[in-house]
Amino acid sequence: MIVSHQHKFIFIKPRKVAGTSFEIALSKFLSEGDIITPISRNDEEIRTNLGFIGPRNFNFALVDLFSKDKPAEIFKRELPLKFYNHIPAKMAKRRLPANVWRDYRKISLVRNPWDRAVSIFFWKNTKRDKKPRLKNFTPYFTKNPHLIEINYPNYRIDGTEIVDTFLRYEHFEQDILKLESEIPGIAGLWETFKGINAKSETRKKTITTQEIFAKNPDVNAQIETLNAWEIGKFGYSL
Repeated sequence: MIVSHQHKFIFIKPRKVAGTSFEIALSKFLSEGDIITPISRNDEEIRTNLGFIGPRNFNFALVDLFSKDKPAEIFKRELPLKFYNHIPAKMAKRRLPANVWRDYRKISLVRNPWDRAVSIFFWKNTKRDKKPRLKNFTPYFTKNPHLIEINYPNYRIDGTEIVDTFLRYEHFEQDILKLESEIPGIAGLWETFKGINAKSETRKKTITTQEIFAKNPDVNAQIETLNAWEIGKFGYSL
């Protein structure tokens, strides 16, 4: 998650949509007073090596720990974070000043839900030196149907869409350049973003998404039902 006070935007970070690369690219245009949540150690190294600003302003202040919003558990566990990587929109709204949430542009990323499901499957099931077996694709999503809607808490609050600007994974160049034209202070974001490759895909694309779903019609039906909002809004198809 990122909040830029200079450029007046909130980046709400979903999963499996090149969010980390986009977050690193955005860091080039941020300031000391902005909210920048931490990413993995390897990805922070990329951000540092590029000379971009890193994590800051994401912790609770001591007084916050004793508020009704977050119980203080200092002696039981690690101090909780006020803002974190994939924080749900509902929680971000509650913890940001009301005028920031109301007045800042809320930006997020979206991806074809069939491709996203395949990426999630490999992400969740790939282990060191061992790739997941596609024969487990349907059983996995039968057991974990919530993963098909994994990004909806980032896009909606109580079923209502809250994102002002979606950038489509399949049309990043077009959408990011349009965003640059609307926020002149981030000119050059596309050029920066296209040179960053954080958390690249973990699968070898020896089989297409279409071939995977031809063998897994039950998961296809799940996506058509659970992702109907996305499919309709963005015109996605298998």
